[in-house]
Amino acid sequence: MKTHTGFTLIEVLIAMLVLAIGLLGLAALQTYTLRSNLAAYNHGQATQLLYDIADRMRANNCKATPTATPPVTCLTAANYIIANTSTDSRTAGVTVSSSHACKTAGSATCNATLLSTYDLIEWNNAIAATLPMGRGCIAAGNGAGIFNLYITWDDDRSGVVTTDVAIPNGCDTFTATAASGTTADPVFTMSLQP
Repeated sequence: MKTHTGFTLIEVLIAMLVLAIGLLGLAALQTYTLRSNLAAYNHGQATQLLYDIADRMRANNCKATPTATPPVTCLTAANYIIANTSTDSRTAGVTVSSSHACKTAGSATCNATLLSTYDLIEWNNAIAATLPMGRGCIAAGNGAGIFNLYITWDDDRSGVVTTDVAIPNGCDTFTATAASGTTADPVFTMSLQP
């Protein structure tokens, strides 16, 4: 009688199958981790962009007055209210030239109105460069001297920015309402009283 030592072919195939399933699970885990890291990065960038425009507005000494027309008063009635940075004619596809009055430090021709437009262009360009299909909105808040700042982006890479939160008046074209059963993209909000 012969005794066999070693592995049979079926045992080797089963071991290969178990190893393949383990490697597929590891690949899925790596994909999920990368996706989560990108989402966390985008959340951090959105927060920084909100703080950026808030600091710019404070530096320009703006005050929101919802009952006034326009609803913002700065030193020269500059207007930071913007419905959608990706479609507004002041910011969409606009770049700041190197000769812009507010780009040169200490320029005497830079006033609050020019500075607010400059700030909005720079903010829009930063949003577009940082977040996929990113867009921002600034609306006058309900209280005196309060602004509401919003940023959203296409977090799920669907090609459409959707949300399931109520969008304020003045930000009507900001995002579409998410259909039931679909994933809504995040909307980051900040209230500011400069």
